[in-house]
Amino acid sequence: MVVDGLPLGRLEHAGDAWRVERVAMSSDAYAICRCARSSRMPLCDRGEPYGCFDEQPASGPDPAPYRWDVPDPDGPPALALKPNGPVRVAGNAAITYGDRELPPRDRVSLCRCGESGCQPLCDSSHKVVGYRG
Repeated sequence: MVVDGLPLGRLEHAGDAWRVERVAMSSDAYAICRCARSSRMPLCDRGEPYGCFDEQPASGPDPAPYRWDVPDPDGPPALALKPNGPVRVAGNAAITYGDRELPPRDRVSLCRCGESGCQPLCDSSHKVVGYRG
């Protein structure tokens, strides 16, 4: 998953709420690891095209609308990694997947485990397969 020009954060559970802890501030492109085998977690240590597995084409419906608040969907574009879960993207960030562009949304969760039936979106398959990353 290649990101260009957005800072990266990690979601941390703090009491009854979630907060974003900065991992990297970058104006350059970087790749987020999706297989959990990188020596530079959460960044990918492979070269382009950064693939760790063969991703299956989308075969399921898009997930229901997202209802989370961190990172702030009304703020500037931001990314945060949910522990053992998806990449949360907020703020109507531009997302391209192969040769298609996803319609802008205030918030979206992108698959990191590679098992989602609605790639590149998360359908919570990470919970079923026990993804850790």
